[in-house]
Amino acid sequence: FVCIVCPDAGLPRARPQLSDTGCILRTALGDDWIRSAGDTVVLEPDRITSDVALFEQAAEEGRLSEAVALYGGPLLDGFHISDSVEFETWLDGERARLGHLYAETLEALAEACEGMGDVDVALGWWRRRAAQDPYNGRVALRLMRALEAAGDRAGALKHARIHETLLREEFGANPDPEVTALTERLRHDAPTLPVPGPFSPSVPPPP
Repeated sequence: FVCIVCPDAGLPRARPQLSDTGCILRTALGDDWIRSAGDTVVLEPDRITSDVALFEQAAEEGRLSEAVALYGGPLLDGFHISDSVEFETWLDGERARLGHLYAETLEALAEACEGMGDVDVALGWWRRRAAQDPYNGRVALRLMRALEAAGDRAGALKHARIHETLLREEFGANPDPEVTALTERLRHDAPTLPVPGPFSPSVPPPP
């Protein structure tokens, strides 16, 4: 957590205000809760934490399911400070960075499940990844393949239609060629039918 004091005040006025803010915080919390670092006041992570810090730590330590559960959406979604370009620039960067880490975590979980042959659970992670970034052609393709692997050809085609509609309505763009190619294959390939085996002696054949 970084406290930025009056970003429009200029350094000559901001530094005394920052010093006063530090004194107020130390009086309220104690000397070991905050520390000064240049022109910022930083809360000591050993004394106070946040969901952001816990999310990052879980992701870095490979506790991927826990990390996903801790991610509650874009950082400070809907929050802004008027006339503070510096803060908005910082916040946009942090939102993008944390969102990217969340996306990487979802994909790592999905691919791990695919590697273990757990198709249904992998599909669930790909659904969440696609919901986070519905315009991403690579992710749409991975979800469609997961749906096909789970035997849901109709679901794969439905997602292709949704993805195509979103791209055209929002950006006037066409889907990725690989998405289009997979869509065409799913439309025209006949489903693979199982080869019947011999009847069990305990089950009579149909009349």
